[in-house]
This record gives sequence, C-alpha cells and structure tokens, in this order.
Amino acid sequence: MDRPLHESVQINYLTMTSGEDGKIIGERQTPWPCRIHPLLDLITLVMCIVVTWSVLYMFFDMTPNSALASVMLLVLCSWACGKATGLVGLPPLLGMLLAGMVLANTGHYVGDHNVFQPHIINLREVALTVLLVASGLSLDASMLRKLSFVVFQLAVLPCVTETIAAAIVTHYLMGLPWIWGILLGCILSPVSSAVILPALLDFKQKGLGEDKGIITLVMAACSFDDIFAISAFGVCLSVIFAQGSWEKDAIRGPIEIALGLGAGIFWGLIVGYIPHKCEKSLNLKRAYILTAGGLFMTFASKKLIDFPGAGPLAIITAAFVAAICWKNNDSFSEEVENKANKVWDLLEPLLFASIGTEIRLMYISMDLIINASILLAITSLVRVLTCFFVLRNTNFNLREKIFVNIAWLPKATVQAAIGPIALVYARNNHDETQIAYAFDVLAISVLAIVITAPIGAIFMTLRGEYLLRPRY
Repeated sequence: MDRPLHESVQINYLTMTSGEDGKIIGERQTPWPCRIHPLLDLITLVMCIVVTWSVLYMFFDMTPNSALASVMLLVLCSWACGKATGLVGLPPLLGMLLAGMVLANTGHYVGDHNVFQPHIINLREVALTVLLVASGLSLDASMLRKLSFVVFQLAVLPCVTETIAAAIVTHYLMGLPWIWGILLGCILSPVSSAVILPALLDFKQKGLGEDKGIITLVMAACSFDDIFAISAFGVCLSVIFAQGSWEKDAIRGPIEIALGLGAGIFWGLIVGYIPHKCEKSLNLKRAYILTAGGLFMTFASKKLIDFPGAGPLAIITAAFVAAICWKNNDSFSEEVENKANKVWDLLEPLLFASIGTEIRLMYISMDLIINASILLAITSLVRVLTCFFVLRNTNFNLREKIFVNIAWLPKATVQAAIGPIALVYARNNHDETQIAYAFDVLAISVLAIVITAPIGAIFMTLRGEYLLRPRY
C-alpha cells in the first residue's frame, strides 16, 4: 500500500459534557485528526539545528570553520545519510559510514588535527559499551549452555582458517613474507560487533532466531572472536618488531578471557541485587549503573592493565549475569534493554561516522584493489566453509546456517583500530621495507571495511528476516 503524502496525527481535545440541568458531569477526550506536511517537519528540523548552532556559538564560539563545527557537520551528515539509506531500504549504518568516509577524504573533517578527536574516540567507546550492554541483556542463558561448545568453535576456527588463507594468498599473490601475511590475517579475521549487533538486536526484538539460539550464538561468539584475533595480532607484532617476548603475548588471550569473565561476573552480581527491586526509577538506575560500570571496565582494561580485549567481554558478561539475577529475583531486564537501545539510537551516527573517517582512500591503488578483492574473496570463502563445518552438528537448517555465515563476514571496528598499528611501528624503526609492507596491510584493512561492512549489513538487513523466519 502506498504511503500517504501527509502523516496523520491524532490530537486529543477535552470535551466537557453536561446533564439536563446544565451542570458539568464529566469530560471525555475526543480525537481530532491533524495532518502534518513533510515541509513542516523539515522547517522544525532546520529550526532545531539553527537554535543548537546558536547556543554552541555562544558557549564555545563555534564558527563555521572551527573544530567543533566539523564535528557537528560529521554527526549531522551521518544522521541525515543514515535516514536517507534507511528510507530506500538499505541499512542506516551504510549511509553513516559513507558520510564519514566522504567528509574525511574531501578534507571537510580532519580527525588527526581536530582537538575534539580524543573525545570522539571516547564517545565511540561509549556507543560500543551501550551496544554490548544491550547485547548481553539479550543473551538466552539456556541456549548459551546448549551451544557453548559451538560458540567456542565459531569464535576460534574461522579466525584460524581465515588467517592461514590470508597468509598463503598474500605470500604468493603479493609477495608478503609469511609473518606479515599472518599479521594481516589476524587483522582481517575479527568480525565487527558494531555492524552485526544492531541487526541482531532488531531481529531479537522481532522474535526471530530465538527458538534455536542463533542470535545468542553469534552475539556470544563475537567477543571471543575479537579477543583471539587481537591476541594473535600482538604475537605477530612482537615477532616482527621484536617488541618483547612473543611467549608473553601468546598468553595474553587466556589472561584477557579470564579477566573479562571475572570482572563481568563480579559486576553483574553487584548490579543484579543493587539497586533493590523495590526502589523507585529502578530500571533507569539499573541501566545507568550497568552501563557506567561497563564504561569504566572498557577504559580501565586499556589504560590501567593494558588488556583491551577484557573490557568488551566484561561488559557483555556483566549484562548477562545481571539479567539472570533479575529474572531469578522476579524482575525483568526488558525495560533496561529498551533504555540502552534508546541511548544507542543517539550514539549510532557518531560511531559509524567516526569509523568511516578512518577509511583513507589515499592508501589505495588499483592494483591493490584487485589484489585485495581476490584476497577477500578467497578468505571469505574459507571462512564460510569453516562456519558450515562448525555448524554441521547443530539443528540449524540451511537458511539459518547461511544467516550465521552472513553475520560472520563484516569487518569494521577492529580493523579500523589495529590496522594502522604496524605502520606506526615500522615508521619508528625507519625501515623502508617494513613501511612498504605496513602500507599494504593498512590499505587492505581499509578495503576490507569498505567492501565487507556494507555488503554484510545490506544482506543482514534485506535477507535476515527471510533467513530466520521459521517455516511451517
């Protein structure tokens, strides 16, 4: 059915009713139809932007060429592009990524020289924390117990096979040394929680994929997948640049998992019983305490103990444990999850736009595009085959297995975070050969984001419901 040109809104007016003697005996609400022209919506939006800009100018002296103005431009363009892509049936995050990429590569947003860039990065961590809290609250405990071994396999085996495939392809196709190929494979193999979790939460709210635990499986495996790959990446850096003992880096993975699980269980138990279920504004307090604690664990894992992978795992574990405590205490987590989702809606444009700004097209040549496309095609095929092998003994049907494979392909957040690290090390060593290898690694990381994040998000959005909808 065609959408109407005008959007109908019901406005309720109070109508007084009286008896035969003229005395007012009551009142009732009568709906009065009101039609809002889209132009009025646009005028209101422009007014909000103008007023906001005026206030920021008075507080921060925000002129059109200021650093704060470029941040505002980034957020507004991201929001607008997300709305535009959503209206044509594509994932909003695609428009948000493109907005950040275009602004960064046309010089309208220069993150490296923006005084607000550290705050943008911190807000990106806040957005991921909120997203992980909502994901942890959505996990199904019974399904997680049933699928625990599959979760482990899905987190580890595709990473290993994709890394090996990347090393082989880059060695014979591009001439990279084996250790550099393995390093690149460790960068490429983690999936992007920022790309897949919003879609998974949407499917979960629609009741799709819950009967067999598909949503729980992918959400739970996502955190372990990132930790495993990042730990292996650290080992490769130590071997290439001799930055300490590689044996020490090899045990970082198990340590991060132990720290993440331990801190998450501890904080989850606290939030599970404090505040008490009889307190006022209970769900708001729970959402705030859980998210603020998760945010502290995110930054503490990086700045205090230098185990960055422990933070995200701790957040999703804490939310999962807290939800179990609430349910055992005759309470519910849905309202807390809804509040987290509302905060996520506000932060989403900033997150994906800032990821888009990390995509620098200056590093990419046509030969590299061709080689990277071949590489991604082969490694993705290997990953798909491995995922099918992992899911062989599950009760998932073919369509559900295809969905898991689609969800397990997008790259974005981890690649943007660790892709440039090797180049920084190589420049510090002043080794031209290492710098050349590191440039290739960074460029392929960028192409992995450009190619896999939109494709994965589009397929999940457009075909996810069909693949997860049960057949009777």
